[in-house]
Amino acid sequence: MRITLSTSALPTSALSARARSIGAVVVGAALVAVALTGCSTSDQTAAAGGSTRSIETLYGSVDVPTSPKRIVAIGFTEATTLADLGIKPVGRTNYIPSLDAYDTFFKDIPVVEDANANPDLEKIASLKPDLIVGSEFADKADKAAFAKLSAIAPTAIFEWKPAAANWENEAAGTAEAVGRTADLDKLKADYAAKAAEIKASYQDYLSTHTVDALSGDVDNWYLDGPTSAPGRVLGDAGARLGAGAGQKDGYVQYSPEQYGILADTDLIFVSADTTDDATPVTSNAVFATTKAAKAGQVVQSAHFYSGSYQMANALLADFSKALAAHAG
Repeated sequence: MRITLSTSALPTSALSARARSIGAVVVGAALVAVALTGCSTSDQTAAAGGSTRSIETLYGSVDVPTSPKRIVAIGFTEATTLADLGIKPVGRTNYIPSLDAYDTFFKDIPVVEDANANPDLEKIASLKPDLIVGSEFADKADKAAFAKLSAIAPTAIFEWKPAAANWENEAAGTAEAVGRTADLDKLKADYAAKAAEIKASYQDYLSTHTVDALSGDVDNWYLDGPTSAPGRVLGDAGARLGAGAGQKDGYVQYSPEQYGILADTDLIFVSADTTDDATPVTSNAVFATTKAAKAGQVVQSAHFYSGSYQMANALLADFSKALAAHAG
């Protein structure tokens, strides 16, 4: 049995879609099925075994093993949360955020997707998981597809929101599913302490200057708002958004001619792995007229779309470094 997803509605921007389309494709593909080809899974169904406990998920109450041993993560938020907790899944989604610690951690873990980034249920079943974790948009919940996953192993699916807006809730759900809530609480406290330190250290600058976060390519760019993952992380560290402050959506798409809305922003973060990757944004003539560009206060970060506390801490580190360089 394989779940197949049409990708015709995906954004065309690789940079901006990198994490945003993951929610619709890599994370959600196992649940947003447009075609199912069948095969027998009766001999592949993983029995949870031992004691179970009930947790709340997007699909209601689900009984999961008290101490799962063989976990498959079909979402990057769930996979990276497991990594933060020191738990190696037996199978994972192909997309994992770029972080040295994750590159090493996930290197030898089988990917449970085909060449088209569609989760392969045969591969998942062959790993004999006792728990499957992932996420999905609430309005695209597919009970039939969920049932196919649940026939393999108890499946905990948590709500995904655009721009990884509720990554902390997904992390909490994953930790609860594997019985490690107390350990996640320690990671959360460490993150909060780091954010508070930055906020206190640069209080004067942050109270008088604005920050915006965006990603883009030559065709479009995307401005993050306060509910997006970068908006929330930067906000926890005291950032006041400029042009993105009033956005209700996690991100809003604009054309290159509209970079002027960033005219008065003091510090701009661009989602990019390298300076060259940021060039489609930074080389734009309109972007060059912004206050931040003129003052050389444009920085890039490869850690925008936090799906875990390690990623959030990495963005905090980028923010702290930028403030040290530009807030003087």
